[in-house]
Amino acid sequence: MSAEKTEKIVREVEVEPQLLEQIKKDVVRSSYVTPQSLALKYNVRVSVARKLLRDFEKEGLVVYVDGNSRIRIYMGAKAKVHKEG
Repeated sequence: MSAEKTEKIVREVEVEPQLLEQIKKDVVRSSYVTPQSLALKYNVRVSVARKLLRDFEKEGLVVYVDGNSRIRIYMGAKAKVHKEG
């Protein structure tokens, strides 16, 4: 067994207004975004990121693409979609 201690990462529970505006700007043009990717990028809890994405969907900033009970995948409303063919 290793005697090393792992550091616990403490993520934010509340989102500051200026951070919220930055998140909105980035998310609206994102080709994909998940609660987990949002949480990692902006250092917020996954539960907070999940709620933000649900709110953004209601506001029309993101569109639900696919997912299941564990993960939801969204796309920014102004994201460029690559057409195949």
